[in-house]
Amino acid sequence: MNLALNGEKIGRNQFTGAKIENSTFFNCDFSGTDLTGTEFIGCQFYDRESQQGGNFSRAILKDAAFKSCDLSMADFRNASALGIEIRECRAQGADFRGASFMNMITTRSWFCSAYITKTNLSYANFSKVVLEKCELWENRWNGAQILGATFSGSDLSGGEFSSFDWRAANFTHCDLTNSELGDLDVRGTDLQGVKLDNYQVIQIMDRLGITIIG
Repeated sequence: MNLALNGEKIGRNQFTGAKIENSTFFNCDFSGTDLTGTEFIGCQFYDRESQQGGNFSRAILKDAAFKSCDLSMADFRNASALGIEIRECRAQGADFRGASFMNMITTRSWFCSAYITKTNLSYANFSKVVLEKCELWENRWNGAQILGATFSGSDLSGGEFSSFDWRAANFTHCDLTNSELGDLDVRGTDLQGVKLDNYQVIQIMDRLGITIIG
């Protein structure tokens, strides 16, 4: 499927389960739509003229996939996004507040599932989002808003974290190896169970004025 839509309200089941390649959706409204299992490859949702991104608020994005897409400034607020894939995309300034990546089994037991990899998430908003034990590797997180978010147990390896407030979210048990950690201060961040590589540890100790020999 190859489309060029502008300013359209997308029907609830219009693209459910479809595979859509190299299409443009400028100023389109996907709010409340069912995109379960839908695959977008090489699609553009950001309109440079209006500086507006796609509106996916309250959409059902279960097992939906975005690959090599421009999702800059996209609105994912309150979307149901269990099992979503966002790979090799631009998603600067995207808003994920209230999005759920979680499957509730009971009120006390649940699991998360999301695959957000090799994507530019600079200035994206993940405030209070729960992304535990998810694949989140090789992303750019520069300036991302993460106040109250939980990333515990996730793979954040190979990431870029400048202008990033490590104290604002839960990163316990995360894999941070091979990442540029920016201003990570071990004195103000709970790093229980976190994986770091030798080079990162030397950098962190150096910042504390501690020299490692050998």
